[in-house]
Amino acid sequence: MSEFAVTVLGVLLGILQWDRSVMCIFLLWEYILGYLVLFIVSMVVEFSICFLATRGSILDTAMRAPMQYILYIRLFLLLVEAGWLCAGITWLTRFYQTCPVDQAKDVMLGLVISNWCVLASVMVTVWCTYDAAGRSWVKMKKYQRSMREAESRSGRLHYKRSGSRNRNWRQRKVIRAYQDSWDNRCRLLFCCMGNSDRSRNSFADIARLLSDFFRDLDVVPSDVVAGLVLLRKFQKVERELIVKQKKNDTYEFLSGVPVTPRTKFLSLTEDGDLGHFQLAIHYMHFALAAYGWPMFLINHSTGLCQLCTRLRCACFPCGNQEDEATIVEDNCCQCNYTALRQMVKVGEVEVVYATFHVDVGETPFFVALDYTKKKVVISIRGTLSMKDVLTDLNAEGEVLPLTPPKDDWLGHKGMVQAAEYIRKKLQEENIIARALSKDPSRGTDQFGLALVGHSLGAGTAAILAILLRQEYPDLICFSFAPPGGLLSMPAQQYSQEFTTSVVVGKDVVPRLGLRQMESLRADLINAIKRSVDPKARSI
Repeated sequence: MSEFAVTVLGVLLGILQWDRSVMCIFLLWEYILGYLVLFIVSMVVEFSICFLATRGSILDTAMRAPMQYILYIRLFLLLVEAGWLCAGITWLTRFYQTCPVDQAKDVMLGLVISNWCVLASVMVTVWCTYDAAGRSWVKMKKYQRSMREAESRSGRLHYKRSGSRNRNWRQRKVIRAYQDSWDNRCRLLFCCMGNSDRSRNSFADIARLLSDFFRDLDVVPSDVVAGLVLLRKFQKVERELIVKQKKNDTYEFLSGVPVTPRTKFLSLTEDGDLGHFQLAIHYMHFALAAYGWPMFLINHSTGLCQLCTRLRCACFPCGNQEDEATIVEDNCCQCNYTALRQMVKVGEVEVVYATFHVDVGETPFFVALDYTKKKVVISIRGTLSMKDVLTDLNAEGEVLPLTPPKDDWLGHKGMVQAAEYIRKKLQEENIIARALSKDPSRGTDQFGLALVGHSLGAGTAAILAILLRQEYPDLICFSFAPPGGLLSMPAQQYSQEFTTSVVVGKDVVPRLGLRQMESLRADLINAIKRSVDPKARSI
């Protein structure tokens, strides 16, 4: 941008004839000349920043120590540029219509508009990314460094318990500042969701989680990119070494082939495995149906035409009105329920209850009778709205609400809340009992219980299955792409008896949890520390 502006302004000053005896032309000439000088100085400063940025390795900040002073100079030039733009607006409002230099004033108009846009984008970026807690963090680090140096000079050793909660006031101040910073970011990102108590509590939980995760990371986005590139290279080398070693039993890290002699594949030639696989496909239709009309239109090219003839509103009087299902918070034409009915045509299915109410920790679901498999199916929707995203992000560990309680049975907090909400809904409205007594002549009172869901719904279904198993010991659960880090080890081992997780290929969501993210962070920092090359060369 600066190089282009310098070229345009230089050509403008050199080619055009300037009659500086006219006041408006003289002021315009001075303005463009001043802007040319400002751009040249800015280019020199930016080239200096680029040169300094290439010095040293990624974490070797000593080689880039003068950078802070160069940035202060650039900030000063940015403020001067803002003042110069204000002067340009003043000239345009006074002389644009009357000044007899058409080409120059048009160029000036475009220059002022484009640079105001650039300046506005810079200000918005700074406002969004500025870390107000950084000052407190730097002060705390300097204080800790000075304390360590003082202790080393005096020859005294200071012992403290690792992970102690008795932090000093400086640490508490930094923690509070980081939590407030992330809380403000969450409120800004989800500003369209309102300001309910549930949202505020979720923002606070997510802010605490994110502040704990990012607090000690003194890196910028380009450092993360370089670290990921380096980490990928290290992993490739590590895999090659593992495969070449003759002492281990690893074959190849490939999909669809055995990795070790103990690798087991589903045998579709055996009746048991084939039947279970077909059952998973069958219930996948129920999991997708919970998404309503958006998923139906994505999967069917003529979905709009199919839905229009079956909608339930005044615009479409031909729609079927004989369904006895209880429908909660669908739109006026019941588009979601209509799409749901179309997507569960995988046998003889009767929908008993469907709710499309969504809030933080409250996920839509429906209950249906599957006469083909003789099951009452509870299908839970996955992530589709911003409120669902908040539920996903609330990933702290929460004790499962069991009777009697088990303190080491933990689950994803947002999904535990969603599962508890659905269980409460089922109990208060007696939904499962209503489904079982729907048609005793067809044996509905003997039907089993099946829970299904995809993504967020998969995690919620797995937790809900644990909560309901004391009452329904024969239930089964199919979780399609459940999120990683869903359950603690004791709860996960217990759920293996009745829960089947379906993961497709190298889907990242089932492999992504807090532990995995913390491991990635540690590996990333180690890769950056081991790198001796400049960042640009690493990328």
